[in-house]
Amino acid sequence: MPPSSEDNSYIDELKKTLYSRNAPDVRTRRKLRFNDTASDVKTTWEEPKVETVEPVLNKHYEDHSMSYLKKILFGSVIFCVVALGLGAYLFFNGGNLISANNIDITINGPVSIPGGTPVPLDIIVTNKNNVDLQLVDLAVDFPAGTTDPNDSTKELKNYRELIGDIRAGGMAMRTVRAIMFGEENMQKSIVVTVTYKVKGTNSLFSKNKSYDVLINSSPIGLSVDTFKEVSSGQEYDMKVNLKSNSQETLKNIVFKAIYPFGYSFISSDLKPLAGNATWKIGDIPPGAERKIIIHGKLTGENNDDRVFRFAVGAQSSTDARNIGTQYVAIEQDMIVQKPFIALTMSVDNDRPGADYIGQFGQGDSVEINWSNNLPVAVSNMVVTAKISGSAYDKSSVQPGKGYFKSGTDEIVWNQQTNPEFSSIGAGESGTVSFRLTPKNSDLLSGSVVNPIIQISANVSADRTQETNVSSNLSAAVSRTIRIASSVSLSGRVARTVGPFVNTGPIPVKVEKTTTFTVIWDVDNTSSAVGSAVVSATLPAYVKWLNSVSPSTENVTYDPNTGKVSWQVGNMSTYTLDAQNRREVSFQVSVTPAITDVGQPLTLLGQATLGATDSFTGTRLTSTQDVLNTRFSTDPAYKDGDGNVVK
Repeated sequence: MPPSSEDNSYIDELKKTLYSRNAPDVRTRRKLRFNDTASDVKTTWEEPKVETVEPVLNKHYEDHSMSYLKKILFGSVIFCVVALGLGAYLFFNGGNLISANNIDITINGPVSIPGGTPVPLDIIVTNKNNVDLQLVDLAVDFPAGTTDPNDSTKELKNYRELIGDIRAGGMAMRTVRAIMFGEENMQKSIVVTVTYKVKGTNSLFSKNKSYDVLINSSPIGLSVDTFKEVSSGQEYDMKVNLKSNSQETLKNIVFKAIYPFGYSFISSDLKPLAGNATWKIGDIPPGAERKIIIHGKLTGENNDDRVFRFAVGAQSSTDARNIGTQYVAIEQDMIVQKPFIALTMSVDNDRPGADYIGQFGQGDSVEINWSNNLPVAVSNMVVTAKISGSAYDKSSVQPGKGYFKSGTDEIVWNQQTNPEFSSIGAGESGTVSFRLTPKNSDLLSGSVVNPIIQISANVSADRTQETNVSSNLSAAVSRTIRIASSVSLSGRVARTVGPFVNTGPIPVKVEKTTTFTVIWDVDNTSSAVGSAVVSATLPAYVKWLNSVSPSTENVTYDPNTGKVSWQVGNMSTYTLDAQNRREVSFQVSVTPAITDVGQPLTLLGQATLGATDSFTGTRLTSTQDVLNTRFSTDPAYKDGDGNVVK
């Protein structure tokens, strides 16, 4: 259908508008033209409907809030981890806070010490950090065998001291002392620990350092003198020697033995504690020696190897039968052989085992007893005794039936001296003997201390009567003679010599008072003695004037008994040298009665010296006769001056 004229005019008009500069806004016109749908527009205000909007808004804000809190929490965790990591890094790797590497522990002390010697350790703690160390505590852990320097019987396991605060860049020093014991060439380790806090934390931090000390010598020497091989069932001696190497007195020393299977204890010269394997030695002064002789026997099969163990140390504070701090320990191997020929030795018929105590100038008889323990005869038996020692005098030897080889100091008994030695039947026994006398004390060298004579005997024989057997048998035994020291006491009366001025008439006159000086001298020879005491009694008519010289000597007087006592104490050796002689003087007075005319008056009764020989343990004595008014040793004395006159 063709468009109408009306439509054509509308189109033309639209074109003009489209190309015209002043054309109206078509969009507006179109909006107005085509937006002809009626709208339901309210002409009044109404309450908004929010029931459908509120749940949506709440959920939106809730989701938004939860997401924000999670972010804060996650960020906090990351911050803590980073802070802790940074703190640890700064602590362990230095920095401006604190580092254990910036704390130095310096230990100054000897690296090698003799056992039993007090050890000083200077411990320096240096704080190189930039912050202070608070409540610094020092702890020192000592190895086993360490004792308190103030009490060597008390074990010292550790030492602690609160140092306090150490400022940044500051230092603190402490000195710690201890006595360390151990076997020779034993390494000991001391551990020093420093514990501290830092400001702002309750945590404890610590740093430690070790310090090694070498024990270059044991505080006490321990040796055992015995045989390496013994016959099964044969009695023999083990001589234990203890010698102090310490500069301090070793207190409450205990010696302990552990016997192997098959050993039987018989006796010892020092009484043991319970079990016959522990001995209380007591105190040992520096350089002093102690000896124990253990007598027993060992049984076993041929060529059995047995091990003895010996230890010495300080007595336990809880058990007197045990060692609390061990100083040294040794082992002694011994091989058991099949019994063959047994030997024993006695001196003047004493009990074999302990050392014999001899005297200067007094002869001793030595007997060597032998017995064939084999079920067969032996032949060509030879017994030999070798003599040695600082008190040995070869000119005094009387060999009996033996032959004395003075060049080698041996006495030999064989078939030539004893024909019966050509063949010794099964079970046979016998004795050979000789005599000797210790060297006189005045012949000993001044360097000889604790003189002894040592005798070692051995026997050998051939076993030939068994079929297809030919072997040499031997056995040995030894004894030691310890020579006791000689002490002597001498006394004299003086008038014009000595430390005091004497008054009164000479000769002494009836009912007139005259004073005298009494002088005591004490001499000693070969070994130190202790507990020496001199005592005598004044007659009732003699008066004690309380004058003693030198004043350092301990001289006392008892007016009730009239007893004068001089506590000499310890005396060294060889005081026969006038420079070392012990001497004391004291003054007395006497007033004679008419009945005393024509005779000397006794000023002091018989004096007695008693002392203990530290080497032999024997009691030594010496006496001095009474002293009277006859002062004949005084240079001014004349005949007749000693008698009482009217």
